[in-house]
Amino acid sequence: MFPCVPVRQWVISVPKRLRYFLLRDPELASRALRIILRIIEQTLRACSPGAPLGARTGAVSYLHRFGSALNAHLHYHCCLIDGVFAETDQGLQFFEASALTDEVLERVQETIRKRLLRLFVRKGLLDKEAAEPMLQWSHGGGFSLNATCASALSIAKDWSGCCATAPDPSHSSVKSK
Repeated sequence: MFPCVPVRQWVISVPKRLRYFLLRDPELASRALRIILRIIEQTLRACSPGAPLGARTGAVSYLHRFGSALNAHLHYHCCLIDGVFAETDQGLQFFEASALTDEVLERVQETIRKRLLRLFVRKGLLDKEAAEPMLQWSHGGGFSLNATCASALSIAKDWSGCCATAPDPSHSSVKSK
């Protein structure tokens, strides 16, 4: 459960060329998620005035494997506290990320693209000659990031229509709030 602080949904997708590897290799998909979350946490810390270096955020993530047409379309849905927490002299303190601009989000997307391509090259799934042009592709090169859905307080308050719920094992379909 999230505390009563702002929460933001981050949706990240990768180029079709890389999705196959993530779909068939859960460890690779987990490694990619850890990279994504680390980049976002570093960004939230940098955009939270007064936050110390050791400040941390909280997240709930969901690996979405299909698109709206039930096509294979692996992408990540991550709900993160929109800021960071740190232990201070006054106890646990929340530092809100008040400096998230479009330019900052573009840098996050670019950093995710660079680090995930580096991961795929390091794992031998993509050769360096194929990865280098992907760094130059326009419009994010198939890497997309959407972080426009944010709440003023908490996910527990009212996010109707903003986030999809995780599938309920007792039902065969995914439902939206």
